[in-house]
Amino acid sequence: MRYLTLILIISFTQFSLAQSKELEKADELFHCFNYTKAIESYMKLLDEGQHAYYCTKKIAESYAKLHDSSEAIQWYKKCIDFPDFESDIYLRLGQELLKEGQQEEAYRFFQDYYKQKELPHQLMSISLLDYYDDILRDSTRYQIIPLTINTKYDEFGPALYNDEMVFTSNRPIKSISRHKDVQTGQSFFNLYLVDKTSPNAELFSKELQSKYNDGPLCFSNDMQTAYITRNTSSSNKHINTLDVFVSRKEGDKWSKNLRRLPIRKGNYSVAHAFLSVDGKYIFFASDMPGGYGGMDLYACEIKNGFLTQPVNLGPRINTPGNEIFPFADKNGTIYFASDMHPGLGGYDLFFSKLIENEYTTPFNLGYPVNSKADDFSLVISSNNQLGFFASNREGGVGGDDIYALQLIQPLDFCIINAKIMSEVDSTLLSNALIDIIELESGLKMTLKTDRSGQFECYLKKDKKYSFQVRRKLYTDFKGVLSPEELGRYDILKLNIALKEK
Repeated sequence: MRYLTLILIISFTQFSLAQSKELEKADELFHCFNYTKAIESYMKLLDEGQHAYYCTKKIAESYAKLHDSSEAIQWYKKCIDFPDFESDIYLRLGQELLKEGQQEEAYRFFQDYYKQKELPHQLMSISLLDYYDDILRDSTRYQIIPLTINTKYDEFGPALYNDEMVFTSNRPIKSISRHKDVQTGQSFFNLYLVDKTSPNAELFSKELQSKYNDGPLCFSNDMQTAYITRNTSSSNKHINTLDVFVSRKEGDKWSKNLRRLPIRKGNYSVAHAFLSVDGKYIFFASDMPGGYGGMDLYACEIKNGFLTQPVNLGPRINTPGNEIFPFADKNGTIYFASDMHPGLGGYDLFFSKLIENEYTTPFNLGYPVNSKADDFSLVISSNNQLGFFASNREGGVGGDDIYALQLIQPLDFCIINAKIMSEVDSTLLSNALIDIIELESGLKMTLKTDRSGQFECYLKKDKKYSFQVRRKLYTDFKGVLSPEELGRYDILKLNIALKEK
């Protein structure tokens, strides 16, 4: 969790104020992770009637950083009482409500955010209570196994390396020359290696050890090239942006002469690089200008050894929140963590399929992979049977822990991509309601068409569904989707024409 907090702080650009010394002191405490003292300072300023909205917002943010969602919610709600509050308050309030299990209220605020921003999103087109009934069901598809490598510190960012695993941790190491993070008093993050035969982890490579944070990383398919996320620099007060560096293996050692991946061209971060299996694309997270929110996911194509310009993966993947830790399997399906797509709280894990050069609506992996805490940095083996991810969920050993994910039953879905139109003139109909019922369980999902009269959803190939399309001034349309029909397609496109009453 400390690493995720660091990402958000790195990607946050503080606007300038004509600050009093007291406010400067409070902000300094906040930026140095001393949130408890920062709250005291902001409270004092509030009592004195200074910077009321700003201090109220910073108190809410401080409680959120301290994982006190109950207090954060109360203070974010106080922000809404100010006449000119920022619309992002809706976003942050919704995220904290999710952590408290208040999904329905959380997504009312998320919907308020999207309406105010005039942004289309799947939140505007789903029945949230039905959605949560689905993703909260204890799926028998997965078995979650905690690993013995976890400590009371943070472990995250697993990367498969031949028959071994490399991961990132801030556990202390026995070195008098190794620096500590002056903001937290803890060790910086480093890379560790563990094999299948031993629970004991060792430093991955001394050649790749820097003074500050190292990791996470990924490897090329031949395991001869490593792409490592690092701090670009550090000072006694602030850790600067993240960037990706490349090292090649020379014999049995990794090169000390790392080169920077030529993507970042400004004061922003590039992190969490992942190379596609065929080596043709590199995915990464960045808060570069022009995105949809905080950290967005991007891809660069590799042509003749050179990178093309970064391409944002678009509004289906990216949100006004943060999308981080991309992973792509051999079929082009991308897995990632998001704190804004509909989830159980904190960061949840999602996947999206690449079909006809477009990514589908992200699918939440559900419980028990996801929890009310942060779940992130998923990697999956080449046979899609075993994965590893990090989480700071209850019951762990330390802060962020690494878990194994064993896939008991394949994730086999058919994606329904449908257009609803008028039978008379083929006009596409927005705001049509679609009720979909899984006949075996009785689970119901209600969707709504977007401005272009379309909706998209995932249906299990081995289940039978009934559906009904409803819209004012039109006759209802009813249909059935059988396992035989769903099993023939990865994506099924439907054009449904409604008769006028």
